[in-house]
Amino acid sequence: MTTDVNEIVIHTSRDLEGMWQLIMGGQGPGARSLWIVLLDEEGRPRPVIVPIDDIPVAPGSASSELADVLSGLRHVGDPVLLLSRPGPHGMTEADRQWGRALGPLTRWPVHLYTQAGVRILAPDDLAP
Repeated sequence: MTTDVNEIVIHTSRDLEGMWQLIMGGQGPGARSLWIVLLDEEGRPRPVIVPIDDIPVAPGSASSELADVLSGLRHVGDPVLLLSRPGPHGMTEADRQWGRALGPLTRWPVHLYTQAGVRILAPDDLAP
């Protein structure tokens, strides 16, 4: 895998996981954040990576507001999303809530970044 985000092309979920690992680095997560990258029609990340810091613990109305924002950006690119948070390595109920809220906003798997690293929020993880 390349070490330059500008050289990445996303074709698979594994490619996407590798991109998030590259972007997140090895420092561990900081504040609770939602990261957004838009992919062009060939699967290359657009040059802007957007972290939204200090998001609430549970999505609440934030998910509908985010849906509106992403809907307005669809002409620019295909969104991919990652939830980043400090705290426990394992998945929390709040992570599941975010995963269920974010999943419908993208055709790609939503990822979670904790001290344990980057992982996909798989459908089994999100079951109530």
